[in-house]
Amino acid sequence: MYVIGTAGHVDHGKSTLVRALTGIDPDRLREEKEREMTIDLGFAWLKLEGLAEEVGVVDVPGHRDFIENMLAGVGGIDLALLVIAADEGVMPQTAEHLAILDLLAIPRGLIVLTKLDMVEDPDWVELVQLEIHEKLAGTVLANAPILPVSARTGQGMAELRSAISQQLQTAEPRPNLGRPRLPLDRVFSLQGFGTVVTGTLLGGALRVGDGVEIQPHGLHGRIRGLQSHKTKREIALPGNRVAVNLTGVDKDDLERGQVLTAEGVLRPTLLVDVAYRHLPTTETPLKHNSEVKLFVGSAEILARARVLGAKEIAPGETVWVQLALRQPAAVVRGDRFILRRPSPPATLGGGEVLDAHPGRQHRRFRPEVLARLQTLSQGTSGDLLLQKLQRLEPIALAKFQREAGLEPAQFAEALAEVLGDGRARQLDQILLSESRFQTVIGQMGQTVGQYHADNPLRLGMPREELRSRLKLTAALFNALLPHSGLVEEGALVRMAGHAIRFTAAQQTRLEALLADFARAGVNSPSVKEAQAAVGEDVYYAPRRFRRACAVE
Repeated sequence: MYVIGTAGHVDHGKSTLVRALTGIDPDRLREEKEREMTIDLGFAWLKLEGLAEEVGVVDVPGHRDFIENMLAGVGGIDLALLVIAADEGVMPQTAEHLAILDLLAIPRGLIVLTKLDMVEDPDWVELVQLEIHEKLAGTVLANAPILPVSARTGQGMAELRSAISQQLQTAEPRPNLGRPRLPLDRVFSLQGFGTVVTGTLLGGALRVGDGVEIQPHGLHGRIRGLQSHKTKREIALPGNRVAVNLTGVDKDDLERGQVLTAEGVLRPTLLVDVAYRHLPTTETPLKHNSEVKLFVGSAEILARARVLGAKEIAPGETVWVQLALRQPAAVVRGDRFILRRPSPPATLGGGEVLDAHPGRQHRRFRPEVLARLQTLSQGTSGDLLLQKLQRLEPIALAKFQREAGLEPAQFAEALAEVLGDGRARQLDQILLSESRFQTVIGQMGQTVGQYHADNPLRLGMPREELRSRLKLTAALFNALLPHSGLVEEGALVRMAGHAIRFTAAQQTRLEALLADFARAGVNSPSVKEAQAAVGEDVYYAPRRFRRACAVE
């Protein structure tokens, strides 16, 4: 459910650290192995004590010539490992990568002081740590722990694994909003499978058999298969690294930067309103109509920066900007982004998308335009109501209206906003966020699917057992069940595709037993003998499946 990523200067030991943590070499290209330098994104995973699921790892290049590849992979991570070599300390790309992590508001981080075995003087290590503390001041990593390690000798590695686990155990899982988005960072084909794309899944779940769109080009396909960390999945949940095997889409029509999504979720855009922060370390202001490179998700797009409410943006300032894109993008409100100067290349700043579909170019100094952007940056009444709902959900509509503390007209308007844009659901008289709805629906499917795996010769799972395992009230369970995709049969529920099938060995034993019954007449085998002959699981399978069943 979580993804961590490296950052830091070239040759500071990022890939070596990943290999030591995971046992997987993230450098997959022949040129990378020959040059012993990471050029493109690399991927691995590891299991940590205290976490139920494997953690994905994205390894990024540290050389300045490949920083744009780094930007394609670092945006979807939950925790950053800023790698700094103990024998060199903070270097140019250390500072630039730190600035990028800060602009992307990466929520958690650890500073990994590598190559400890290369330094004999402990005073030098202490000086490097003091320098690091100074560089981190005022950034999202200001309070990040510094962990000295040696990937070569193993010193400090156990402490690093423990620190990663502790950080992720306090992290909020990626929300399931029912609006899946997979920014593509790799596209390739495999013989016998066809087109495969990979990325970090956001916003919602993907299921085998789902129809999908690839935006911003409006391509259509279907999910043939899903994998996470080389393990097959029927359902992929947000926060996971996912590989998607597609049908109906040719590999040559796909590229890094596109977004795989459910049908109807995303609309392409050529204009984007943003809150933009110009880095204080930049040498010059950002002038109106400057050409920039926009990096958002895994996409890289040329754009013009239309400065709103000011003539230009001085280093360190935050100002509204409308980005006029040279080609369409698939973004949503809340996405973080980076702007870079095309030539000579340099990171200029970044910020947050406020409106992905403003509709038209703004007059730069119109008061109503600036007031609207200010409101968007602070959140609408619907945003505030949703925050309260997420603290109280699930909750009865009447009770929530009392708890909201709004006038009836304000409450009705805010509720209509979050119901209308799909961020909340009303089931009978129960309210819950779309995130909680999708999470519980996913849990229902996973629980019943696991029940089928554990009990393949049972028709389904008892309704009450499912409700009890999920700790849902009867009212909420009954309201959710029709939306779950599960099939109800009396007191049982099952996955739509579930059917009882005996294996060839089970079928052979059953046919032999039936032949014994036919020959023995009144001296037929006892219950105990019959159970021993075919096994209790086959004996207690529903009667109508025992006589004639498909062989797997």
